[in-house]
This record gives sequence, structure tokens and C-alpha cells, in this order.
Amino acid sequence: MRVLFTQHAANAHLFLVVPIAWAAKAAGHEVVVATQPDILDSVTRTGLTAVSVGRPSDIAERLAQLPPEEQIFGSGFDIAEERPEVLSYEYVRDCLAAFASPLALDLITDESMYDDLVAFCRSWRPDLVVWDSITFPGPVAAKACGAAHIRSTFGRDHWGRMRTLFHKLRAEQAGGSTEDPVADWITEKLARYDCEYDEHVLLGHATLDSMPSWMKFDVDGEHLPVRFVPYNGPAEIPSWLRGPAARPRVCFTLGVSGREVWAGKGSIRAQELFDAVGDLDLEVVATLNAHQFGRDVKVPDNVRLVDFVPLNALLPTCSAIVQHGGTGSTMTALVHGVPQLFVPAALYDEAGVARRLADRGAALVIDPAELSAETVRAGLLRLLDEPSFRVAADAVRREMAATPSPHDVVADMADIAARHSRRGD
Repeated sequence: MRVLFTQHAANAHLFLVVPIAWAAKAAGHEVVVATQPDILDSVTRTGLTAVSVGRPSDIAERLAQLPPEEQIFGSGFDIAEERPEVLSYEYVRDCLAAFASPLALDLITDESMYDDLVAFCRSWRPDLVVWDSITFPGPVAAKACGAAHIRSTFGRDHWGRMRTLFHKLRAEQAGGSTEDPVADWITEKLARYDCEYDEHVLLGHATLDSMPSWMKFDVDGEHLPVRFVPYNGPAEIPSWLRGPAARPRVCFTLGVSGREVWAGKGSIRAQELFDAVGDLDLEVVATLNAHQFGRDVKVPDNVRLVDFVPLNALLPTCSAIVQHGGTGSTMTALVHGVPQLFVPAALYDEAGVARRLADRGAALVIDPAELSAETVRAGLLRLLDEPSFRVAADAVRREMAATPSPHDVVADMADIAARHSRRGD
């Protein structure tokens, strides 16, 4: 079987699927990763075969230059909105339409990626396309070459939730409404390659989802649960991390996207964290680069600043993590049963995930509006002093360990390809 993975040009998204891509390759399948040139080197450093499609995304530079009203963040719509009183038919319809526009999905991948990916797929002829759930050149190219295709989520599946809710609410409208701005959006793209619309183009023939089962939504379509396996990129374990910590160790991170996409901006100001821990008998490992802490920040003696250290190696030695709520950081902490202190960013669903983990007793959440050295200190001391957080985090760890591994799910992916591929050979 030939399997094509295609990604939004962000390492944080790429890293989530590398273990699955390698599982497919290890099972004897041909695997290629297609992405915009921005992260091509990151793909090749994984040992996987890469192909460049489309022009560079330059997403960090463009986001920095665009005014809020030209980004989804200034649209007034939130794909992660869950309040029933807000989720009217009109809100859900217009929220999906705002995402399927130059405010979001067309900002991430332009027409050049669609053209190049379709051309490559028609030439290479994959049996299966696995696409990042915000990278719609993937299903369009699969449709154009007759391949089966599977979405891969990068957090809770709010796109699928909203799409399912849209169908339900539209059916309840008087007069039998048939309007569908998202279907119109993708139909126009499909028409360029002489393809017709079907709902699978928006939700895949199946969806790979690595979130814990109790975080998932009831979404239309077939779902393939898969265990989250951390991948942090090429890494070396430093000498100071090879032995046990002399005192309780705490990780502080703003994630891969915090440094690569959002120009060092984050929900947690380093100085407030440092002020909170400076006199505590613990070691803080802060994985920050210069853009993320600034020249004027005063670093206490018990803080170790490291530009990079693999979280998968660091977190097993930690008693807690303080972070923004990114999927990679959150899930890696869950894999190792580490209690978490969230100051959620406002990019996707960081606050929602943080709340769910807090409800399970494995985390605490600080509203960014209430962030201070005092609130960080109080939250961190609770995580360190109250055993219930470690017990709850370990329970989540054990639940996740029982989920099918990437090795296990490859057979399900092959079954999807066998059932849905229409390559004709």
C-alpha cells in the first residue's frame, strides 16, 4: 500500500503524526510526507521521505503582519465554542464559513498547494491519503486520484463536532434549508480538478484521533482511536538529565508553536513564573528561547534555561508541568502521568482541554486574566503537595496506554484503503 501523509506547515502538527507514519513504514508500506517547503527539512530529519508541494506558507510572518480582522481570531467566531446558548444555527453556519475562507483555511494553504498535491497524487497514485484535519488539499487530492483518505486530528475534533451540529440544526430549520457554505467552498476547489463533492471530503473516510476517549465528541463518520506516542524531533538527552533529580523538578514550556509560529508570544509571562518559584526548593527547567523570555527577565538560581530538551525525556523526571495547553505538551505529560498547571492560550481549544483535565483531577487551570506570581505559586504548590493530582494523572496515563498503538491502527488504515480506494487498478 502507498500512503501519503500531508501536513500544514507547522512542526507541532507534523510531530503528532510521525509515529503513525513510521508505523506504516515499519509494516512494509510505502510512505511519503507532502508539505509546503517550510518544514521539508523537519520531515527529512524524521527519516521519512518528503515531497515539497506549493509555495512556502510563511505563516508566522503573515500572521504577524495581518490585522486581527483579517484573521480568524478577529472574526468573532470560535470553532471551540461549546455553550449551548451561543450555538444557534446561524452561529454554527457562519463559524464554519469563517473557517472555510481566507481568514483561516485558505490562509494556511493556498491554491498552489492544491495544484501541486493533486499533480503529485495523480502521478504517484497513493492508495491512502492521511491529512492534517486543517489541510484540505489532502482530501481534494485524494478525490482527484481515487485514493481513500483519513483525517488526522491535532486536538479535540471541533471541526467534526461543528459540522455534525450544522447538519442537525439545518434539518430543524423551517422551509427545509439546503444552504451549506462549507460545501460550496470545497465544491469550487474540487471543480478545478473535475471532481464532485461528497461529505467525505470534509470529514474523511475515517478519522484518526489520539485524544482520550472521554475528551471526544459524538461526530459523524468512522473513528480510529490511536494511542498518542510522543515525538519531539531530533534530540539528544543532555548529561544533566541522565540521572535522578536532586529535588522536585518542574517543567515550564510554551510549546513548539509558541516559538515557531507565534513569535514568542504566549499565555504565560516568564518573569511571573520565575518570581513565583525563586525561593522554592525545586528545580524549574524552562524550555525557552531568547524571544520567549527577553533580555530583562531575572532568572533565579533554581531555574535551568534550556533552548530545547525533548519533553519525552524530561517529563518522566518531573513532578509537574506549567504550560499553555498545546496538544503535544499536554499529551506528552499525560503519557507520563505528570500533573499539569495550565494558563491556557487562546489559539484553538487550550482552555477546553485544560478544563476537562481539571475535571478529572489531573490538572489546575489559571485564567490568563488572573495570572500572577501568586496564582502560579499557589497552583504549583497544590500540584506538588497534594497526592490526588498525581493519582489522577496516573489513572489517565493507564487509560491512554490501553488505546490501540500506531502499530495496531495500521491494519485499520489498510482496511479503510481497501474499502474506499477507487484507483481502478
